Amino acid sequence: MDIHRRSVCTAAVELLLLLSFSSFPKPSASSAARAELVTWKCDNGTYYGENSTYQSNVRTLLASLAANASRSLFPVGFATAVVGPSPDMVWGLGLCRGDTTNGTECASSCLDLAPEVAFGRCMGVKDVSIFYDRCTVRYSFRDFLTSPDNRQVQVWGASDDSVAPRDTGRFDALVASLVGALSDWAAFNTTTRYASGVMVSDQGFPTTPSKDLVHRINGLVQCTPDQAPGQCRECLQGLIDEMPAVFNGSVGGRILAVWCNLRFEVHEFYDGSPMLNLTAP
Repeated sequence: MDIHRRSVCTAAVELLLLLSFSSFPKPSASSAARAELVTWKCDNGTYYGENSTYQSNVRTLLASLAANASRSLFPVGFATAVVGPSPDMVWGLGLCRGDTTNGTECASSCLDLAPEVAFGRCMGVKDVSIFYDRCTVRYSFRDFLTSPDNRQVQVWGASDDSVAPRDTGRFDALVASLVGALSDWAAFNTTTRYASGVMVSDQGFPTTPSKDLVHRINGLVQCTPDQAPGQCRECLQGLIDEMPAVFNGSVGGRILAVWCNLRFEVHEFYDGSPMLNLTAP
């Protein structure tokens, strides 16, 4: 799907995403806490009937993703599955956020919540993507697993707060530098394809309308761990290329997609210590 030709439904989803980002609440430090639903995408156009074979296959698939992602086998927190024969075959993927070290907790507190959207907000839709703050789920009647395309599903949102107009260019450059460094680290220095980090600036950035003075930018990037290093870096670069048009001085934001994602905030939003500690030049 071309993200620059979005349907009315997709536009509504992005509006919801923008509204949900306006306050940017800081998540609980406990990874076992119930996940926050950020947004979802019901790719309208192809439907299944209630109590149909396809619906049964979706139920089986979602349970399989949660069960397999919770196992201690590498990579913990990630699973793909295919359920049923044609014409009711369904493909699916589940990914926990990279700072989740306990797959069982992620499955019970995040992946297990997917049916609430699948059979609630997106009831009857065959292609659905669900984004929680701590996990991602997608399933489809199309085989999206054998030909990963991060452009098929992509939504974003930005904070209502921004830095003062005179500081926009410098702030955005630091965000890009942080996200680029994290992308290199996730792709080439980890097997989990995940990295978190912080950029510290001695010279603070005044924000509007809150008037806070920002000295720290926290960031996170992640790819699905089945990707090769170069593939992951290319996936993240595609999101980085979108950033100037989306985050013009915003003090927080994220781009959510199935195969890779990124986020930055002026508050800490991930668990554990940052993997990279950078200082602004």
